[in-house]
Amino acid sequence: MAEVSAELLILGLRLGVVVVVYLFLVAVFLTVRRELGWLERGARQPPGRLVVVEGGGSGLPAGHCLPLQPVTTVGRSPHCTLVLNDTFVSGTHAVLTWRNGQWWVRDAGSTNGTLLNQVPVPLEEVPLQFGDVIDIGRIRLKLAA
Repeated sequence: MAEVSAELLILGLRLGVVVVVYLFLVAVFLTVRRELGWLERGARQPPGRLVVVEGGGSGLPAGHCLPLQPVTTVGRSPHCTLVLNDTFVSGTHAVLTWRNGQWWVRDAGSTNGTLLNQVPVPLEEVPLQFGDVIDIGRIRLKLAA
């Protein structure tokens, strides 16, 4: 009788281990699926682009469209998302961010400042609307859908 009881205990433990392994695999699968869904949603391009109103010394023609990334750094540095070759543009001049269905802009500590509709942009983020004009150095850019 003791042997049967011990065998049932061992069988129960084995089945328990199998159940725990399957639960672990299901948890991993669900986590990976959720993360991949998040990455797919995050990979979509946000709406909007910058349209050149005045190119300043950059050589960009008026009407030229510049694509935006979810986080877009703008400046003269080759490490910026949008490189603007104008002597009045700082290395990293401004940052545009797409968050919660809204564009935001902040000055990145530039030497000449960033203007939004002719008003200086602070170091804190301020919300943007389509049609707003951003002055970066001598370059004027309009946020378009």
